Amino acid sequence: MSDAPVIEIAGRFADAPRAAAAVEALNRWFRWIVDGAPAPAPPFVGFDVDPAEYALTLGEDLDWELGPHARAVGPDVRIAIHTSDTHLIVAGLLRRMGALAVKLTRDDA
Repeated sequence: MSDAPVIEIAGRFADAPRAAAAVEALNRWFRWIVDGAPAPAPPFVGFDVDPAEYALTLGEDLDWELGPHARAVGPDVRIAIHTSDTHLIVAGLLRRMGALAVKLTRDDA
């Protein structure tokens, strides 16, 4: 297990269907990264995000060992990730996907 802290990333979307669509796109992207990031990067269906900008690989661009998992609770998307510095990439992606607010919480326990 990683020595990196757990960062919870929470994003609020306009409504539950939009949050569910974001979760589907994020989890597809997380799986693609964990599977070795074969070209091309998966599209962020329904979102104005260029997948080429998020064609990232573990070890080079991202410092997490286990792929995170996004989940939706109503209009909120939550992601827990072991990382020291790449949580900002995921938070920025949530903003690009239309999250109205993004909150980061660090858990060093």
